[in-house]
Amino acid sequence: MTRKRSLSVIAKGILVLTLVLVACAPTTHQTPDAATNDLDSASSNDQFSGAWSLARIERRAADGELLSPPIEDRLGYIIYDASGYMGVTLMRPGRQRYSEGGPTAEEALAQMGTYTSYFGPFTVNEGEGYVTHHLEGSLDPRGTGSDYKRFYAFGENTLTLQPPARADGSKTFLTWERLPDLPDSSLTQTHRSLFGVFRIESVTRETTESEPVPVDQYETAYILYAPSGHMSVHLMRPGREPYAGDRPTAEEALLATQTYGSYFGPFSVHENDGYLVHHRVGSENPGGSGTDARRYYELTDTHLTLRPPVGIDSRGRRGQTALRWARISD
Repeated sequence: MTRKRSLSVIAKGILVLTLVLVACAPTTHQTPDAATNDLDSASSNDQFSGAWSLARIERRAADGELLSPPIEDRLGYIIYDASGYMGVTLMRPGRQRYSEGGPTAEEALAQMGTYTSYFGPFTVNEGEGYVTHHLEGSLDPRGTGSDYKRFYAFGENTLTLQPPARADGSKTFLTWERLPDLPDSSLTQTHRSLFGVFRIESVTRETTESEPVPVDQYETAYILYAPSGHMSVHLMRPGREPYAGDRPTAEEALLATQTYGSYFGPFSVHENDGYLVHHRVGSENPGGSGTDARRYYELTDTHLTLRPPVGIDSRGRRGQTALRWARISD
């Protein structure tokens, strides 16, 4: 089989599971009716608020018949904040690490569809029973800026999301289980101040001799911390372009991977030592799954600054990067 045919086979195996995002326009002047609508929206958002873990995916025919066995091996979170922001991360099992110095274009293409990540605001239409997400950013470049409708149903401790039916009437159902909030007795002041959603404001880096070092910026990014003690991060570079065709080429897959970062998992607070630990159960980079990321922090009412440990850059300079995030949730 030729290299071209090999890439075609891989590309045909790509499955992109897409949950979605929606934007809420700010209002500077409210009529009484608008204020009432805002209260209704807040009440609707509260139903979704929190972290949810994916339990299963089902595909059913128009008559409700199960078309294949449920998929129960996906690992993922969807985190909603009551202020109207969300992020989703979803990962297949058995992902292969990239080769040293990778990924190569072929490795990036092979991993397409094994990890899903996107983020943005959301709104709820209770009357018609659907939630809409507007994608502010997505690992799949085609998703950014899109609107997606998901019909929803709540169970005792579950949330089921259903995209619109396919042309043949079949439907996909993604069922999520709510992750319980941490007990009050375990919360530090940092926990209480950290819960919410932050958007990237700037990235800076200095050497250990306090010399500024130029660094690339992100176009947009969210980091979400849920009261259950779970988090997810979504980082997108500027200038990303949709794929030219229905499926990415190897080179397009590599570029998409190089311009987007994401991971998710529980987090812990080490308040006395001034750092957080992100316990990465899943990562867009397969080598990051199952590893811990220490982040020294500064936290105010409006901003969060995170600093990884001191490291060495490509030019051999020792230094530390600082990511400054602005709170966007209430």
